[in-house]
Amino acid sequence: MSRTREAEIAGAGLAGLAAATALAQQGWNVRVHEKGKDLREIGAGIYLWQNALDALRELRVYDKVAATGVRSEKPRLLQDHKAQEVKIRRDHDPDPELIVILRTELHRILAEQAISEGVEIVTNSRVLGADPEGRLEFSDGYGPKVDLVVGADGVFSRVRDSIRLTERIVDLKDGCGRHLIPRQEDDGLNNQRIEMWNGGRRIGMAAASKDHHYVFLCCPEHDTAGRLQQPFNLEAWAESHPIYKKYLQRLPKHPEEYWRPFFNVFCSAWSRGNVCIVGDAAHGMSPNLGQGACVAITNGTVLARAVSAQEDIPAALAHWEKMERPYIDKTQRMSYLYGYFGTRWPQKLLGLRSKILPIVAKTDRFQRSLRCAVDHRPSL
Repeated sequence: MSRTREAEIAGAGLAGLAAATALAQQGWNVRVHEKGKDLREIGAGIYLWQNALDALRELRVYDKVAATGVRSEKPRLLQDHKAQEVKIRRDHDPDPELIVILRTELHRILAEQAISEGVEIVTNSRVLGADPEGRLEFSDGYGPKVDLVVGADGVFSRVRDSIRLTERIVDLKDGCGRHLIPRQEDDGLNNQRIEMWNGGRRIGMAAASKDHHYVFLCCPEHDTAGRLQQPFNLEAWAESHPIYKKYLQRLPKHPEEYWRPFFNVFCSAWSRGNVCIVGDAAHGMSPNLGQGACVAITNGTVLARAVSAQEDIPAALAHWEKMERPYIDKTQRMSYLYGYFGTRWPQKLLGLRSKILPIVAKTDRFQRSLRCAVDHRPSL
């Protein structure tokens, strides 16, 4: 009988837990290191598109996710600065499966599944870097050598930087606050996603649980009034989005979350030796398409397949990147482009934006690019 292979993972976020669970299900011994003293996830809601839901089926948590979240069954309603609908989908295109869920609930479900599969999670364990031969570095030195090390430690990844994979991290000069507000019976948002653009400010809303709507408020960095979301500047957002004031009034004066900037992460490669990176550490992107976490969960799951299929870990990692990176790079670019249209478009040309978007959206190229992550079916 061949020996059981071992993996160490830096980061117990969504990407790290997905990779850990998938590896454990493939028979690996897995240890996850979380720098915080508690196992927790920050954020409000999250869109889980079909690609992520397929991965969650593979991780055997789909039923729990579906029971906890809210299935979105209506097309997104996108409105411009005059509250008029702007069509960016074609009537004949099928709607992919989508579930909106509280981010904390998804994290809890993944953590419980990882533990049930035998994954060891060590909290208060800060990782400082990694050795390409397969060792994590801590304040008291290197840990044991293992078959695979995974850096799932975010945009400013210590693992990625230590093995010299970072090309650049680009501050996109915009960002958003993600919040939760109470649901009310007369809201009319039960199964529909709403997004409204006015200048550089974007509001998005969707039901995320039986008790809460998920709300995101995006704006450019230079919009000081829009960035004031802790404490929340109700006057500024009600002025730019008056028809949604009744929802915005439900945000507390001091919400749990605040405006956070977006970054694009560019890497020379996703691995070196027996060490690889996943999630934001490898391909951090703006969340404009709702795909940052989705591709992270999917890619972490596919990673486990790749390294379990052959003995040569560096070769398996190279093949995994070759197969998965093209569509993720394209998703990152499309998310940036979407953000350009929604946040950085010139104020004086807002009417032109409303006319251009529906024309562009009718093209096959635009739709394929917009859905490249949703439609991707991993071949590994």
